[in-house]
Amino acid sequence: MGGDNVEDPTIIQGQLVLPDQVIADGQIVMQGGRIAAVHDKPRETPDLVWQDGWIMPGLVDLHIHGAYGRDVMDASAEAFEEVDRKLLEVGCTAYLATTMSGLERELLPVFDAFKAYRRQQPDTGAMGIHMEGPYIHPDRKGAQRPDAVRDPVLDEVRTYHERLGSLLKRITLAPERPGGEDLIAYAREHGIRLSAGHSNATFEEAVWAFDRGVTQVTHLFNAMPALHHRAPGLALAALLDPRVRVEVIADGVHSHPQILKMAARLKGPDGIMLVTDAIRAALLADGVYDLGGQAVRVEAGVARTEAGNLAGSTLTLMGAIFNFQRFAEVPLPLAVKAASLVPAEAMGVSDRGALVPGLWADVALVDGRGQNRMTLRKGRVVFDGR
Repeated sequence: MGGDNVEDPTIIQGQLVLPDQVIADGQIVMQGGRIAAVHDKPRETPDLVWQDGWIMPGLVDLHIHGAYGRDVMDASAEAFEEVDRKLLEVGCTAYLATTMSGLERELLPVFDAFKAYRRQQPDTGAMGIHMEGPYIHPDRKGAQRPDAVRDPVLDEVRTYHERLGSLLKRITLAPERPGGEDLIAYAREHGIRLSAGHSNATFEEAVWAFDRGVTQVTHLFNAMPALHHRAPGLALAALLDPRVRVEVIADGVHSHPQILKMAARLKGPDGIMLVTDAIRAALLADGVYDLGGQAVRVEAGVARTEAGNLAGSTLTLMGAIFNFQRFAEVPLPLAVKAASLVPAEAMGVSDRGALVPGLWADVALVDGRGQNRMTLRKGRVVFDGR
């Protein structure tokens, strides 16, 4: 199954998780790397019957720094390859390689290495680069390195864009900072998605940014002003604006479960994007790790800087799905959609994210305990942990 000849149809039968429902005993037909058909009941002899758990679309993570000892900032093909491989093991078939705030001389080698890697590995799940900073508010830097945080300079942004071209997919910025308006205008002109984060924006400043083309918010509630009844800030502006999709880190640490329930109710089925914000410590034991040039200590799976700030997570996106389902009390299809179709749509990607005919056959076979056991990318088996 899923061999070299993807022109031969492959049929998997089991409990299918679609964007709006679960089909108890359906079939997915894959051919030519894409989903050819989805049946709501068995029609043909399957190549595989998956009886223990669910058949889901491959997951899409728009905010991940690294995993298994590797980090995007390592600026090496080996690091990118290892992150890609480990993400396949946990059902994530597409993602944005996320950088930390860095100086220009630190970021350019990362971008050059990533572009070279993409040329060598066109079928990687790394869709492009997400720059988390450096254009953020110094008072909301979180785990970002203080000396690397700065206001936007358009010539610098142009340099990064020239290096990466269409691979520069997304920038997290504090839109209220000097130079923010110019960066927003440039990004809109060149099709770069913008996400407000690590920001001190007031409610009014956030609305101003949304009106000008900022359509996403990075790790909602974290690294931004807390909700206050007299100063609602960026968080409430994002929750109330149907044009804006928000990231949440559903690990039970970055946000209280009841806060996630509130966010799910306010944003609805198309407004929440589950992300991991995972660092190189993900899928490894507790210990001390590097994050963007800073030491981070992981204890009981929670990563913090020496100052005590949360520093990304060790979460997997598959884990986030089942956490979000439980915390927010949402049905499984909505939780899966928040980790697949919604982030894909947020990036303007229309060829993946759901078990729908015509899309790439990116598929995760998940057992009843919520563990990914097999992953297919474009119809090929790329991980088999059965």
